[in-house]
Amino acid sequence: MSKNVLVVGFAFISTIALFSLNHAAQQSPEPKPVTVPANEFSAERAHNLLQTLLAENKPHPVGSPQNKIVKSRITAELDRLSIGWEEQGTWACAYRYNGCAFVENIIAIIPGKSEDSFIALMAHYDSVPMAPGAGDDGAGVVAILESARALALEAPFEHSIMLLFTDAEEMGLIGAEGFFSQHPLAKKIKLVLDFEGSGTTGQSMVLRTTDANELLMNTLASQTSSPFGVSFANEIFKRMPNDTDFSVVQRAGISGIDFAFAGERNHYHTPNDNTENLDLATIQHHGENMLPLARELASNKSLNLGEHVVYANFYGQWLQWVSDHGIYLVLACALALLIALRRMKPAIKEVLIGISTSIGILFGTIAVGLGAFQLVALVLGTTVSWPANDFPHRTTLIFSTIAGGLTMIAFANKFSDQAAMMFAGWLLWLIISVASLMYLPDAANIFLAPTVIASMLLLVMSFLPEPWRPWLFVLVLIGVLPSTLGVIHLLEQSQGYKLIVATMPFIGLYMIAFAPFTAGVKLRNFALLAYLGSFASIAMIALTPLYSQERPQHVNILYYEDMNNQVAYNRLASSNPIIEPLASVKRLHLEEKKLLAFSNVQQKNWTDSSLSGWPAPELAVREEFVTEGARAVTVTLSSVRGADAIGLVMPIEAKLRQFQLGSQTYDATPINSGALKGHYFIKLIGVYHQPVTLTLEFDTITPIDNVYLIDFSTELPADSQSLFQHRAVNMSPVHGGDQAQLFSKIRL
Repeated sequence: MSKNVLVVGFAFISTIALFSLNHAAQQSPEPKPVTVPANEFSAERAHNLLQTLLAENKPHPVGSPQNKIVKSRITAELDRLSIGWEEQGTWACAYRYNGCAFVENIIAIIPGKSEDSFIALMAHYDSVPMAPGAGDDGAGVVAILESARALALEAPFEHSIMLLFTDAEEMGLIGAEGFFSQHPLAKKIKLVLDFEGSGTTGQSMVLRTTDANELLMNTLASQTSSPFGVSFANEIFKRMPNDTDFSVVQRAGISGIDFAFAGERNHYHTPNDNTENLDLATIQHHGENMLPLARELASNKSLNLGEHVVYANFYGQWLQWVSDHGIYLVLACALALLIALRRMKPAIKEVLIGISTSIGILFGTIAVGLGAFQLVALVLGTTVSWPANDFPHRTTLIFSTIAGGLTMIAFANKFSDQAAMMFAGWLLWLIISVASLMYLPDAANIFLAPTVIASMLLLVMSFLPEPWRPWLFVLVLIGVLPSTLGVIHLLEQSQGYKLIVATMPFIGLYMIAFAPFTAGVKLRNFALLAYLGSFASIAMIALTPLYSQERPQHVNILYYEDMNNQVAYNRLASSNPIIEPLASVKRLHLEEKKLLAFSNVQQKNWTDSSLSGWPAPELAVREEFVTEGARAVTVTLSSVRGADAIGLVMPIEAKLRQFQLGSQTYDATPINSGALKGHYFIKLIGVYHQPVTLTLEFDTITPIDNVYLIDFSTELPADSQSLFQHRAVNMSPVHGGDQAQLFSKIRL
């Protein structure tokens, strides 16, 4: 067996060993039983409490009777712990759209030596209309209550500790908006630790932080047992439509950390988000982050937050540095590579060609991997984010990207020798690090840390005899694995297979780092095996059920009734083709049709329906004030049938400037995309039988036609029940869930 084959074999075995070590180090801590000392966090205690809070296993959206039951159980637990609390009842509206609700936030205080300085622990206690909300965000709620139990035993600290349980987060962060804009205690908060969930398992990770975070990260690293996170997530979150209450904290100019978990995301916002599916290790990880961090921060007199640091996990160890110091690391890498280049003297032409072919390795890996999943979509007729069985999808990902990478590595090896490929690959890594430092600064460390290790190794290798160099250079994989293959599982869990392409650049970067070890080895047969493995995996996917009771297809049953024209429709809403038996219950029209009178959006998977027999929502004009070129109209909206929410849709020509609700005035924001593009939409959520009065202020005195009044309920009419009854165990509602919309055209 040649030396080259031994080196590549050693690199391959090292990859598997390092991946396993890194993956094991990323796991959540073991849950602690109720028998642990009182000053420790117990996931078992917290889970027992969650089972009490969610005893009925029912959704509890804002305003619902079940939400009030959950709220009363939280306050009862605070009473049991002898922690004082107050309720903030107020109307508030979302930041991104004009969705409003009467929220009932719970604010509890563990007094400290200072009454003017608070460390806040925050989670929301409401759920979406279709999910019990054990993970989102019951886990955060009970983690706070269990931590508060221990903190109350040790109080007072230097700072008071606030326990903030917000309402209506699921409807647009409305409870947090109401607290941070209206409550006087909001201005006394120095730091916020927010805890969220997106699924029913996974590590409690630092999802994002505010800019000045050095003290926070130092404290997390020194005080918690299993700190986990990567600042790269900061950059991802900035570019996603997702939000948590922490967004309100940031807009309020308050510092802090947003913690979240995102495992088993098929359960997110579905009936499967229940206490039975919630992983106790995830709750323990929340607590291991929360309790010691809150304890230490509340004891810190100065709270000097320091500079902005970037951070990541490295085989379970926390690695961080000040973001601005990245430029010095880049310069150190460049200097080390330059010295090593001068000493090892690879052919410059081959190095330059190697940079080009390394780019080819990156894109070849992505192209073949993406092609494999395009073939999967062609075979199945769809792409499922979280299929019932991960294994064939994971093997397709592994084999296809390896096949693409090996194909391009074999091509690259024809033009550059081993030394040239070493320098070419890591010069490309350095270029990516510099670009990231300029445009994605919080992501730069994920590329820069391996580059530092590689450049220093190359410098050391330049002083060693040539035969030893490949063996020593295998050590570079220690730095490469956490930043490449080490993030694959996290991305797969959180983004799913519809966005599986997000994993492929990291696999491509690993293949660039692996390429030099293959010098002198014939890769054709290995690449062929990888292609065969890809096709075998795709065949396995085709023969494997896509859905199961644990990972069902997400299908919402929608009912629309036009009260003016006396027509009604049922529609099945899913991002994937509807499966049996639901697909055959009624004749679904696949051609697109405009189903909503106030929207030009065309929809499919619809069928005609019988009228519900329910009364239309009502609007009564109470007062009208007309001034020069403007008028204000006070109206009362009500749902006679007691629907969950009621809404008012007005065309952009209405020139709605603002509206008053309760004691607050809000700017009217027109919708710029989606079904209501070109309209104003005010949605009052959680109203049920409660009439709501608001004042609309227009920059025109012209009467407004084409105004639509809508009420929304999760209750479906009789004609839709057959669909509901045939939605099998391997199907479930998701997010907003099943919904009946009754709308009528009015004139203001």
